[in-house]
Amino acid sequence: MKTKSSMLKVLLAFSFQLSALSFISASCYPAWAESEAPRLTIGTQKAVYEAQQYMEKKEYLKAEENLKKFIEKNPQEPHYLVEFTLANALAMAGKNRAALDHYSVAANLCPSFAAVWQNMGKIYFDLKQYDEAGDCLFTGYEHSEKKDPSLLYYAAVSFIMAEKGEKAMPHLQRLASGELGPPKTEWLEAFLKVCMDLKFKEEAFEAIYGVIARNGRAPRWWKILAQFHLQQSEYEEAVAALTVYSYLTSPKKQDNILLGDLYNAVGVPLKAAEYYEKALGLENKPTDYEKLASAYMAAHKTAKAMDALDRALEETPTSALWFLKAQLLYEQERFSKAYEAFSQSACLDPKDGQALLLMGYCAYRVDKKDKAEAALQKAAGFPKQRKMATGLLKRISLVSRQ
Repeated sequence: MKTKSSMLKVLLAFSFQLSALSFISASCYPAWAESEAPRLTIGTQKAVYEAQQYMEKKEYLKAEENLKKFIEKNPQEPHYLVEFTLANALAMAGKNRAALDHYSVAANLCPSFAAVWQNMGKIYFDLKQYDEAGDCLFTGYEHSEKKDPSLLYYAAVSFIMAEKGEKAMPHLQRLASGELGPPKTEWLEAFLKVCMDLKFKEEAFEAIYGVIARNGRAPRWWKILAQFHLQQSEYEEAVAALTVYSYLTSPKKQDNILLGDLYNAVGVPLKAAEYYEKALGLENKPTDYEKLASAYMAAHKTAKAMDALDRALEETPTSALWFLKAQLLYEQERFSKAYEAFSQSACLDPKDGQALLLMGYCAYRVDKKDKAEAALQKAAGFPKQRKMATGLLKRISLVSRQ
């Protein structure tokens, strides 16, 4: 693992949608709402019914036209169901902004009508006005008879999308607590995401451990626990949680790579190599071999490191792999072979001045002055290697004069 921050990128990706939230039609309105709204006349009932018939046939423009005519003829008797049905027709026809105007009128005429708030919330969500969507959906939840917790969840999701985690938090706390029924996975995941965003460490860990206590054999929660520990830079705890996760499921390649990175971070390179080997069993990439060889080298398992590099070079020789092999040979003071390996690395990456510099040094160590000078002169053309390459060239020149 190159940096701690690279591990922090391995976080849960939450994707929230209100696709499951559908429009409620006027035919679904609760009977009790009538007592709190203008009288439902026979003419009003007929207008709403006819509009619904058009809408069932997807003739939304006809439904819109008929309802607007009814409203023009009856300006003194506004009714929330007429406005609500007209808003639905407009929404179905893709006229979301116009629909909002009529939903707002319906909500003013009958504020306790939950369906209008739900539909208005969905429109705001589709328009990416997430804060307004959350407010409407929460109002709809409060006025609904059934108190469907899914509606509260959708409100919280809207606030998350609006980056208003503080508004989502109380709703998600209720959902996660079990007060409204057994918490669903998506409720808990949303709650944990907000805990992450707001840095509510204690609340997050309490919720995760609560879930694990109830369902400790579900792998996903151990992975989430590991990710929370990662956010806190608690790598040993993250290793423990992710190791349990690996026992409960068949880890994917990226899980094995992450475990390898974590074991490297806590100073156990040999264990890291074990997981890198598992990752290679799933898919081979040069960068994975680099991690594996580096872990073996850190664990002072030079033979295993060399074996890993040789395997990699047979499959996909790269400059980085040749450079690693050259480093290993250099540390063993096998300078002639190290020279050849650095040469291969430099050929594959002509812009690498470090490989050229080390080629020159290896050649110098085995008294191949011509090769040393040739490599060092090239290395001197690179700003970072110029000073050292020039110094070595001077030393070679002085030795040659003696």
